[in-house]
Amino acid sequence: MRGKLREMFHYNPPGDCILTGRNIGGELADTRRFAGLLLGAGSAVLAFGLAGGWWLSNRAIQPIKEISATASTISSGDLSRRIPIADTDNELDQLAIVLNSTFARLETAFAQQARFTADAAHELRTPVSVMLTQTQSALTRERDAVEYRDTVEACQRAAQRMRRLIESLLELARLDAAQEPMKRAPLDLAKITTECLELVRPLATERGLKIQAELPVTQCSGDVDRLGLVIANLLTNAIHYNREGGDICISVGKDNGKAILSVTDGGLGISEDDLPHIFERFWRADKSRGRVQGGAGLGLAIAKSIIDAHGGAIEVVSEPGKGSTFTLRLPI
Repeated sequence: MRGKLREMFHYNPPGDCILTGRNIGGELADTRRFAGLLLGAGSAVLAFGLAGGWWLSNRAIQPIKEISATASTISSGDLSRRIPIADTDNELDQLAIVLNSTFARLETAFAQQARFTADAAHELRTPVSVMLTQTQSALTRERDAVEYRDTVEACQRAAQRMRRLIESLLELARLDAAQEPMKRAPLDLAKITTECLELVRPLATERGLKIQAELPVTQCSGDVDRLGLVIANLLTNAIHYNREGGDICISVGKDNGKAILSVTDGGLGISEDDLPHIFERFWRADKSRGRVQGGAGLGLAIAKSIIDAHGGAIEVVSEPGKGSTFTLRLPI
């Protein structure tokens, strides 16, 4: 190269030098223009890539921001909030669905806990109020021995009701926390049912109820004491909520690898609206009647917790005016 000239030389045998060349200024100018075009195009592609990347990253992060914001709102106490779902069926939408399901369960659990606490306080307040009223009345003036005895007996009944309620609450707390695992031992469901039946038979006789029992030997596995508590509760309910002189049918057997216990009464039955709630804690279809009989609405809740812990199921079929049938299904 010499300036803008590109030259080439060649010596021939006689010793002469042949020199040729041309001006490449045009090519150099074209190369500079092409370099400028490449630089401009590269800068445009880079700018577009940065802008597109920023937009895509913001769009990708937006659902995460919404999830974080919703979780923060829920953690502050608003359990009704849910994460919006875009219906794109991607991984974030699936995560949002799982989190929404978790939040829904949390909301239900907190609502149940709040209702449970309020109901427990309400149930405990009644006997406490009775005791305070009785004692204050007895202390206002001097009374004879009979009146003092009546006051003490009323306080005793209120204290006994409080004790039953507290024992039921402790039983539910232990079942919820799984502090006392179910004892797994072979047992005869018919034998346990017979023992429970003998315990409650005086109550049935007092009301003139007829008991029909079909109790063949039925082997299964479980906690004898806890299952006895469940069966006694079902039998007691069948007696309390039956008609005077009505019937109670009890049967045990096997079906599809399950031990079956069925308790049928001819009582008032349960309405269709009430059926979904009978296993809820402190729930009673007839609240006034339940309090008169000393019940707190925890018996069926405890029974369901025990049966669930055994890996079984408890079902109810009822029709108003025709009675109810409770069925236990336990693994053999």
